[in-house]
Amino acid sequence: MGALGPANGTGVPSDHQLQALIAQAVPVDIGLTPMKGFKMDLSANPGFRKVFFSAKCDCGTNALLSVEVAQDKTLDEVKRVLTSLISKLQGQVKSFRSMPCDMHARLRLGPVAGR
Repeated sequence: MGALGPANGTGVPSDHQLQALIAQAVPVDIGLTPMKGFKMDLSANPGFRKVFFSAKCDCGTNALLSVEVAQDKTLDEVKRVLTSLISKLQGQVKSFRSMPCDMHARLRLGPVAGR
């Protein structure tokens, strides 16, 4: 079936279905790129899955943004809170883009930037 076809027998979407659902709901005009297949388990919340996106600034800095969804949430449950998940992503984009580019450079270079 398609990316948003039936989830597995428990109604819990696959990682691919989850990412597709969220990526399709992201407004094109906010300039996020889905990070397909990108997996990183740095969550402070065990039992959650992350869906990653990148945002780019004109200065060349890219931000890695994400939203978390509990592993046991069904496709219908995720759909019900999709507006909230997208709002969280939009807030992250706004924060990143409101930073001055010199701050982006400091973030990009880390401790070296202070030397």
